[in-house]
Amino acid sequence: MNILYIWDADYPWDIRVEKICQTLYKNGHNVHIASRNLQKNIELEEINGLQIHRLKPRNNDKLNYILSFPLFFSPIWKKFIHTIIEQNDIDLIIVRDLPMAIAGIWAGNKYNIPVIFDMAEDYLAMLRDIWKFKKFHGLNLVLRNPYLAQFVQKYAFKNADHVLVVVDETIAVITETGGKLENITIVSNTPELTNFETSPEIENSSDIEEIHNNYSVIYTGGIQMGRGIQTMLKAIPKIIKTIPDFSFVIVGSGYAKSLLEELAREEGVEAHVKWIGWVDHAMLFDYVRACKAGIIPHLVTDHVNTTIPNKIFDYMGCETPVICSDAIPLERIINEEKCGLVYKSGNPDSLADAVIKLYQDSDNYGQNGFNAVKNKYNWPEDEQRLLSVINKY
Repeated sequence: MNILYIWDADYPWDIRVEKICQTLYKNGHNVHIASRNLQKNIELEEINGLQIHRLKPRNNDKLNYILSFPLFFSPIWKKFIHTIIEQNDIDLIIVRDLPMAIAGIWAGNKYNIPVIFDMAEDYLAMLRDIWKFKKFHGLNLVLRNPYLAQFVQKYAFKNADHVLVVVDETIAVITETGGKLENITIVSNTPELTNFETSPEIENSSDIEEIHNNYSVIYTGGIQMGRGIQTMLKAIPKIIKTIPDFSFVIVGSGYAKSLLEELAREEGVEAHVKWIGWVDHAMLFDYVRACKAGIIPHLVTDHVNTTIPNKIFDYMGCETPVICSDAIPLERIINEEKCGLVYKSGNPDSLADAVIKLYQDSDNYGQNGFNAVKNKYNWPEDEQRLLSVINKY
């Protein structure tokens, strides 16, 4: 088939978009990706067999941002999507996340093409979280409004031919809002097994050596207040009473870094925090392997309770024990697979106790996590479910 994947951001890069589209390409389909173009890349490009179509960029950055904003009713996106469909004889549309879901569905209706909604996260719940921790301004104040998103989500669930979700807990969100259970399939954010076989050399191997020599716990991902990194910073004073060489390693970037650096200074623990910054995804695993545990401190909200972060499977695949907050899907996996410890969300004392308990007895958490990824939580398993959906159309 000729398949169009509608992505509301720049490409490259997004790991889920890449995995889904590469799976489809390797199984004989012609795959086209419609993407935004804030980086002002060329409008048509082939990357590893995928045909990347980008919106025409404007010279003025502000104008380029506004005109390319992912709105389901945008005439610019409508013309862009329809042109790709007409010029490439598209047979199937996959639309990622809520902002462009209705645009994809309307295009499918116009050209009599089935539409799959790839619900990589509970977008409505995510918006509600962001409004708690970081207020929107300007255009976002209206266009990323959770009240508007609620109507969009309901329409998408009822009118998409199929919905892909990443975790069991999301299914109820859809069925309670009008979606049909038989039209929902779990395709999770699991890793390729080859990720854990080899990795490129790290340029600054002294970082890895220092991390390995300390009792290090790693966090990977966006640096945002909703991710709960502050809980770990507040837990460190209690932890270092038992583990003097404790080090909290943070790999990632985000708006809250300066706020968290200030908190570390206030807590007097800046010497126990190592900021790595953003690293290439392929290099990430060496940092994880060098640590005694991987942490997922996300503050529990409706959004966190209906999604699953990639990092849990990255930690598990690296044979690194996991310490996580008591979000429903995280706690379920940790308890089922016996691959780590769970603490009370937002509670520094509970988190400190979990770290100390792991320090005193690591059990077989790392090996259990690796076995679970090898046998269950891996992309070859999820891509079979993806292909079973695609083959229906």
